[in-house]
Amino acid sequence: MSHPKSSTRAIPSFYRIFFTWVDPIICLWGAYLDFLAPRTVLSSHILDDTPDIGHIMILKQRGGNMLNFGFISAFLLRYTSDPKIWHIVEIGLLITDFAYFPAVFGALNAQHRVLPETWRAEDWGSLVVTGVATLVRLAFCARVGFTAEEEVKRTVKKSL
Repeated sequence: MSHPKSSTRAIPSFYRIFFTWVDPIICLWGAYLDFLAPRTVLSSHILDDTPDIGHIMILKQRGGNMLNFGFISAFLLRYTSDPKIWHIVEIGLLITDFAYFPAVFGALNAQHRVLPETWRAEDWGSLVVTGVATLVRLAFCARVGFTAEEEVKRTVKKSL
């Protein structure tokens, strides 16, 4: 299978490593937890973490989504250096990230645990991992770290 040509210079190394190695590993870990350790997943923001049949069903579907996200990050992003494709993928993942934060707020609010001093290690861990990934995606979409040469090529190409 031949690789398509890049529309601009390569993606900066930090993003290439984060999105093709770190993010897929996070996704695999999340899928593992969703499929095999649902109580651990639920304990991330819910004090009464006993999973019922509804939790199990939703977590197994979420596990499938995590595998999908990891697959796309690990394989599609290694297949192309086209920033347009990378942006499409990262915007899609941002949609999921943005759905996560209000969901967590709702769960913590229902338990009267919105203030950070009421959070447990599980809450912090989940929020930090998702928060860091979200910030990296936002920085990528804002083109933070792209060289001036890449920006000039992008501007010239847009004006043509």
